[in-house]
Formats: sequence, structure tokens, C-alpha cells
Amino acid sequence: MKSLNLSIKNNNLHHAYCILGDSTDVINELKAFFLKELDFPIVDNPDFWYGKFDVMDIEDGREIKNSHQNRPIKGDKKIFVVSANFITEKAQNAMLKLFEEPRGDTHFFLILPSLSNIIPTFRSRFFVIDANESNDSIINPKEFLQMSLGKRMDSVKKICENVSHEKSRDLVASDDEKSKIEIIKFINALEATLHADSRGLNVEQRGKMTQKDSDMFESIEMIRQYAGEQSPSLKMLLEHLALLLPLTK
Repeated sequence: MKSLNLSIKNNNLHHAYCILGDSTDVINELKAFFLKELDFPIVDNPDFWYGKFDVMDIEDGREIKNSHQNRPIKGDKKIFVVSANFITEKAQNAMLKLFEEPRGDTHFFLILPSLSNIIPTFRSRFFVIDANESNDSIINPKEFLQMSLGKRMDSVKKICENVSHEKSRDLVASDDEKSKIEIIKFINALEATLHADSRGLNVEQRGKMTQKDSDMFESIEMIRQYAGEQSPSLKMLLEHLALLLPLTK
């Protein structure tokens, strides 16, 4: 993981950050940053709020809004750290005003695996930091798209086995979070490759893109949303994706 590069002065602290990456790694860096740069310990600190969500819905957003209204108790600032695999559009819309005009003594750090499901108006409220070590997915997306259906299914099996193996070695990530992040990154890489291929077409070729192509991208978005939900069948989702995507050359 890249350094978060948050070596900023206290008086220049932005009101809201969106950090992309593995939540465990990001939170560890944030703890060190809060203590070293802001002299802000998080243990037994009533001015620190942390929430972790598989799917963050509108009620969770309202809880944060209500907690945000109170003034700091011990120091001169409050800090909210929110980690989520997926945020519903209703929750994002409900928190727009909060992240646009928070209290001057309050700062938010939102940790996400990617920006793929974030609406533009919500994203614009944040200073975005990509903490991923690289954008590499667990398998080369171009190679996957060129595989026959049988080889894709074999790859899906290996992907799920590898992710599960890595997760079992990481006692901190004992839930499905790490698996979800890796699968979502793979889906994002596949989608980006397909979009890049379509941008390489000439005007006449792009004009021939069918409703089937549009439906395909909508289906990819739906699969990505399911992957971010609680206890998804990641193998089943990837198998569906393997059947859905076209064979490229």
C-alpha cells in the first residue's frame, strides 16, 4: 500500500477525505497520522467516531449526521472514520449536505475499496486519496477476456481459492472484507478494459454498439453491487460475469 501522504499541517486539514484501499491498512496509517501530526489519540476519546459497514444505508448516514451535531468534548476537533464496502445511493444523497458543510471543528475520513459506486455529487465533497499499492487486479483482465469459457471458469475457481487462502493467512481480515475488495478490484479492471476497447473504435464502429453492450455494462454494475453486500457468493458472481462478458481478441 502507498503511504497516505497525509503529512499536512493541523490548520490545513481538509474537512473530508475519501481514501481508497484496504481498510485495515488505511486505519493503521490513520491512527499513526492522528497521533503524530494532530496529537489526537483515538483510544477512550469521546471526540473520535468509527463505523464499519458492509453496506452503508440511509439509517447509518443519519446516525453519523446526528453524532456530528455535538461539539468536541475533550479537544478542539472531532474526527469521524467511516469504512464501507458499499454505500447505497440513498445514503449518499442523505449525507450530501453533511459533507458539503460540516462543522468547522469536524473532519471525516471515508475508506472505500473503490469509487465505482459513488455518485459524482457525493465524490465531489471529498479530497480523494488512492492508497492502493497499484491498480493491478488478481488476474490480467485482458487475458481473462481472451479466454474460452472453460478457461474462464477454471480461472474463477483459482481466483476464489487464492483470495480465500490469502484471507485465511490474515487474522485481522477474518471476515469477507478482503475477498470483496479483491473481487471488486477485478471487476473494476475488467470494466475499465472493456471501456478502453470501446474508446479505441472508430466513429462508425461505436455507432454499431448495440443495446446488448449497454445491458452488459449495467449487468457489470449490478454484479459489483452484489459483491459489496453482506455475505455474497463471490464464486457465483464471477461465474455469472464469465458467462456474461464477450470473448475478445
